[in-house]
Amino acid sequence: MRGVRSLSLMMASALALAAISACAQVAGPVVRHADHPSADLPARAQSLYVKGSGGDRLAVDLYLPRHAANERVPTLVVSSRYGRRGEVKAHFANEWTQRGYALVVFDSAGSGVSSGVREAELSDTEIADVGAISRWAASQSWSNGAVVLMGLSYSADTADLGTTLGEPAIRAAIVRSAESDPYRHLFFPGGVANAMMRDLWGSAVAGRDRSVACIADAAACAGMIHIGPVDGDDRFVQARTALRDHLANARLDIDLLGVTYADDPLPGRNFSIAGMGTVARADAVRAAGVPAQVWGSWLDAGTAQSALERFALSKGVPVEVRITAASHGAYAGADPFKPQPQQPVPSVQRQFELLADFADRALAGSATRSIRYAILGSDAWRQTPVWPPAGVEPRRFYLGESDLRDEPDASETTASYKVDFNATTGAANRWTANTGVIPDYAGWPHKDASLARFTSAPFTQDFELAGAPRIALTLSSTHEDGAVFAYLAVQRPGGRLIYLTEGMLRVLHRRVREEGGALERSFRRTDVQPMVPGEMAHVVFDAFPVAARIAAGDRLVLLLAGADRDTFARYPTSGDPIWSLDVGGADASFIDIPLRPWSSGAAGETQGL
Repeated sequence: MRGVRSLSLMMASALALAAISACAQVAGPVVRHADHPSADLPARAQSLYVKGSGGDRLAVDLYLPRHAANERVPTLVVSSRYGRRGEVKAHFANEWTQRGYALVVFDSAGSGVSSGVREAELSDTEIADVGAISRWAASQSWSNGAVVLMGLSYSADTADLGTTLGEPAIRAAIVRSAESDPYRHLFFPGGVANAMMRDLWGSAVAGRDRSVACIADAAACAGMIHIGPVDGDDRFVQARTALRDHLANARLDIDLLGVTYADDPLPGRNFSIAGMGTVARADAVRAAGVPAQVWGSWLDAGTAQSALERFALSKGVPVEVRITAASHGAYAGADPFKPQPQQPVPSVQRQFELLADFADRALAGSATRSIRYAILGSDAWRQTPVWPPAGVEPRRFYLGESDLRDEPDASETTASYKVDFNATTGAANRWTANTGVIPDYAGWPHKDASLARFTSAPFTQDFELAGAPRIALTLSSTHEDGAVFAYLAVQRPGGRLIYLTEGMLRVLHRRVREEGGALERSFRRTDVQPMVPGEMAHVVFDAFPVAARIAAGDRLVLLLAGADRDTFARYPTSGDPIWSLDVGGADASFIDIPLRPWSSGAAGETQGL
């Protein structure tokens, strides 16, 4: 792992692009991880335009291994949203070609120096182009006809969606730090607008797509890493022609201002952001049957939930999930129990070995179904064929006036909380992690903000928490609209508070149905259910899944807030809601924690994890 670099460096991969302007938008110091896993890149064999599915000219870079003239090799295909010359740095290009794989990285239509106009992110055309480039690669003289799709964050989203195409050449996919449902896992978790991500990412890619300085003056193009001309275009004539197309690109930061519900179409179009992930195309995932290795992190937006849902929807398809305690892309460790800086586990080099091992096995037809996950607060990893793991049972803690207890107070008791809109998880949280920031909750919660706090008695033995805590509140509010943020933390015997996970819900999305223990919530307009001011209502939602060791002597702490100032939109837009929470009687609020007794477990990389 290379040392952390200056803030001027930015990962070329995935949603880390938004890091360009993050410091100007969120308060407090942030630390970002290194911008790529390997400083060495192989020589490009060729850079050319290839016709896409809709006729756009897609800029393609080809990297070839050293192989005999009559030898045919498998190909890795990466679709880049941010410019293929930067993207390639995030994908172990040198290591892959040394292993005998060809690597094809291309600018998606309407980005980089590919022609075309982007009507939306992750559009059908963009995914169809993954199929077109895969077919092209499979037909080349150096190819053995087998393609492995690969990506990190946004390029992982396209790789994942490429598995739904039923393209014969596509034999496997490597999906790192993706969102299988962009609505729930990133832009509207719990139906709450992630204004930070929307504004930073949307404005950053809009500026990069258009690159007006390059359009105005060819001399400016050479200094832009995302402007990678194809062979023979040294004067950037074709590149600048493509950039003029991009002036008409849609802007997600503007489009999402008109979205509240999962089925809200993007302005002027007949599709929604909720339909852009593999969750919405589960039947196609199963029909195509493409093996996938899917990576996420407990501390990186909703990528862990995304990976687990991807596993569940795949059913019999070989899917191998690995969930770390790391930053976006797993370039730095992020276990909140441990001080920063941390090395990632597995190490960056070990990660490549695991990626390559999967690709080899998938092409040989021996990929499996499994979930391997890190446990926060320990060096242990587990492997399980199901989620939650066997033996995990929910343990219910009822909310008291300021405590968590095994039994509810017999009397009808309420607790009052006035929403403090200064509440924040800061500038280095799980959501800014998606922009390249290393998540660090050492200074959370901030002392200048008021949160409702409920603390359990000390645990008398060690437990493993593994799953998604469920929060069930009976509350009233003085306002029709609002958002509830729930944070689960561990309090150590010395008083130190350690963040574990969080969940949130915009209360007008509270209509829910429980099916087989799972909460079924549509987030659709037809299911809207505003609060009736002064009237008690049930607000039930799950936190993001997590795995952590709870040691004897630790206490669990539930914190409730009505805002996360630096990350999420404010609800309501004006006014100061006051909540009344039932913390006693038949409708007492509670939280269910998925626990099982602790056992030692395989540790880290020594077990090949």
